[in-house]
Amino acid sequence: MAVAFLAPRRRPRACKEDHRGGGNGSKVRIGVVDSYKILKRIGQGGYGSVWKARHVESGELVAIKSSLHAGGEAALLREAAMLAACAGNPAVVRLREVARGSDMHHDLHLVLEYVVGRSLHDVIGSRSRHGHHPFSESETRRAMAQLLVGASTMHAHGVVHRDLKPGNVLVGAGDGRLKICDLGLARSVVAPPAPPTDDTDPKGTPGYMAPELLLGEKDCGAPVDVWALGCIMADLVAGQPLFPEEDLCQQLISIVNLLGIPDDVSLMPLGVSGPSKLRERVPEERLSAAGFDVLQGLLEYNPKDRLTAVDALKMPWFAGAQDD
Repeated sequence: MAVAFLAPRRRPRACKEDHRGGGNGSKVRIGVVDSYKILKRIGQGGYGSVWKARHVESGELVAIKSSLHAGGEAALLREAAMLAACAGNPAVVRLREVARGSDMHHDLHLVLEYVVGRSLHDVIGSRSRHGHHPFSESETRRAMAQLLVGASTMHAHGVVHRDLKPGNVLVGAGDGRLKICDLGLARSVVAPPAPPTDDTDPKGTPGYMAPELLLGEKDCGAPVDVWALGCIMADLVAGQPLFPEEDLCQQLISIVNLLGIPDDVSLMPLGVSGPSKLRERVPEERLSAAGFDVLQGLLEYNPKDRLTAVDALKMPWFAGAQDD
């Protein structure tokens, strides 16, 4: 079944002004997990579990995230801080509170807004499995408008997600609105840098990691999210990932093979050159010239040349979004 993404009522732009309760001044409520009745597990990963639950007193449905690892409470508190900085951003799941005390094995949990619907990954996969066409250009434009507005607001508050991908975007079943979730790898670009660790592996999901991350650069900011949004945009119009690799080295080679290497890029001495093949993967019948300009701008090799989320929304492709 097709998902009708809601278009903004006016031309999309970065929402910086109306964030009452958001930003760095946000306060995190502390509650108790016994206030909730656990209904079922809805997510499981290497990080921990996510549970569907109901607040006993109000009846409100929530999602509760808990860690499986010793010391995971510190990671949950970091994620809570990132979510608090995003408070008021309509494209990011809302942190309801941090809950203490539990019979669920650990002492701290994140109580989150519960979104009725599926992940964008599941929606894309369902279309492919049922032989349906990928998302139309107008559907893609509406989805990207929401994600770019959400990312631009996140970046304005100093938060970089670092793991944007269709699996971390929820699609509301009723209204089709998109919500970015799972800020477990998010970092602040305005806070003091974290102490160095012995962990040298890049963080993120290979198919959506920017070249600078794959090359081991440490001081990466908002451009890594913009690259990931470009990969998501290509997923939508092509119906499959641009870069499906799981191996980091193979992922970098795939990027080079698809996009070529500009003459002025010398930081990738891989012995591969040639023109970009991106247009072959995303032909004009799927994406107009104006849309392709956005896609190319999001997938620039050099992060300094990459569009920002704010600048992407100013591109001509988005001028008629309200008419879709």
